[in-house]
Amino acid sequence: MSVTTRYPERTRPAPITVSQIGIAILSLLTFTGVMAGIWRLIVGLGEGTALSNAYPWGVWIGFDFTLIAFSGSAFTMASVVYLLQRAEYRPVMVPAVLAGLLGYAAVLFFLFLDLGRWDRFHHFILYWNVHSPLFEICWCVLLYTTVLFLENSPLVLERFGLEKPVELIHRYVIPISVAGLTLSSLHQSTLGTLYLNMPHRLHPLWYSPLLSLLFFLSSVMAGLSLAMIAYVAAGRIWREAVNSELLGGLARGVAGVTLLYVSLKLGDIVQAGELSALLAFDRMSWLMGAELGLGAVLPALLFLIPAVRRSRRGQVSGAILVLFGVLMNRFNATLFAQTTPSGETYSPNSIEWLSAMGIVAGAVLAWYLAIRYLIEPEDAAHAVAHH
Repeated sequence: MSVTTRYPERTRPAPITVSQIGIAILSLLTFTGVMAGIWRLIVGLGEGTALSNAYPWGVWIGFDFTLIAFSGSAFTMASVVYLLQRAEYRPVMVPAVLAGLLGYAAVLFFLFLDLGRWDRFHHFILYWNVHSPLFEICWCVLLYTTVLFLENSPLVLERFGLEKPVELIHRYVIPISVAGLTLSSLHQSTLGTLYLNMPHRLHPLWYSPLLSLLFFLSSVMAGLSLAMIAYVAAGRIWREAVNSELLGGLARGVAGVTLLYVSLKLGDIVQAGELSALLAFDRMSWLMGAELGLGAVLPALLFLIPAVRRSRRGQVSGAILVLFGVLMNRFNATLFAQTTPSGETYSPNSIEWLSAMGIVAGAVLAWYLAIRYLIEPEDAAHAVAHH
């Protein structure tokens, strides 16, 4: 008589996926950034940063200006869908508006760190300085973040069966979108107005009476570009096919706005007599060349080629190049093209970099988790029927 002993089968652990690795990295960066931010709040700007009287604004302002421009994905796509009545772009709008909300949330965290007296962050609400561009920017950012919250709230409220608030928001979605477009136009352009106050600090290649218009136009082309990337990324997370025709239509829009931006920028340089500075082949001319050449002219020309515009690789590559150009523009204006009479320089310290990377990583992580676990593809594809 033989006795057979049966052992339970061993199951292999599930392999670690790329998304899990990404979540782990983003979580680690976010946690590190939170710790760095808390340290800065405890010790103050003097010990916690490399800022000085000559450079009271540093790398955080560069990220602020960049994220505000990138978050133009919200007002551009909401305008396309609700104001231009292009309902077919609704699948692109949903991840784009969510990216805009989280981008502005990140901006608020950056501004909080950048305040010398962070415990008085609410004072602009109580004490009005109507002659300050920063006063307008603070109010517009606060109000527009509220608009973005309202635009995104139906996706959450519907999960809890709260139909009445959803119906109320849907009923007034057009006025809400108009308010969002107005507020965005005001503060996107006013960011450029800030630098009209400092002609002695900003290099002539960047200083221009057209700064307000240029900042607004660059936020439109950055917003449309980020909307394209967010749509493609959301499609991969949902494992749903993305509509190449929608991406091609956005690419045409990006090409048009970018060419207008380049024309105004180059025309202003020529009119101001700074063409020799553009062709000087020094540090500033190379920075402007990278910003305009790689980040504006090249993607605009690529998007004018039908084969590239229909190609997924071409669509994503062109959008990334535009975002690179706008990022360069914002960091050039806020840091690289800034000069001081004393010749003092500024180099961000580890606390500034770690906190900045943590805030950006936290925004990306929140966007991924919301797309992965909160928003369904049907929300983007069919929710337009409510409006």
